[in-house]
Amino acid sequence: MPSWRKSKRAAVEVKEQIMHYCKVDDVKVSKWVNEAIWARGAKNPLPKIKLRVDVDKEKKIAKVELFELPVAAKRLAEKQKQLEAAAKKKEDVKKAKEEKKEIKEEKTEEKKEEAKEQAIMTKEQEHAMK
Repeated sequence: MPSWRKSKRAAVEVKEQIMHYCKVDDVKVSKWVNEAIWARGAKNPLPKIKLRVDVDKEKKIAKVELFELPVAAKRLAEKQKQLEAAAKKKEDVKKAKEEKKEIKEEKTEEKKEEAKEQAIMTKEQEHAMK
């Protein structure tokens, strides 16, 4: 193996070994595994790497991830959670505003109906006015 192809061969070897041991047709390797293999360049891949494999027997697919996520991945996951929480909070605020508008509209409609009822005079009131 030429030294400049070692990382490429390591990535291929990971896929082949997972296909062999898990007896699946397809292997999906996460970007963090790929980055870990290529982190030290093309000529000097990691000698060992801890992986976690999730196998779906029905679809015959194996998903390969790092056993422990790197710091960058943890930060990225935390940011994504924060963004999701912020989006959910915005949706809740919008819903609350819409509910308040609906309540206000209902109250104004009730007031209008009461005003109409008060505005309509009975026959006795009309005779009294004349």
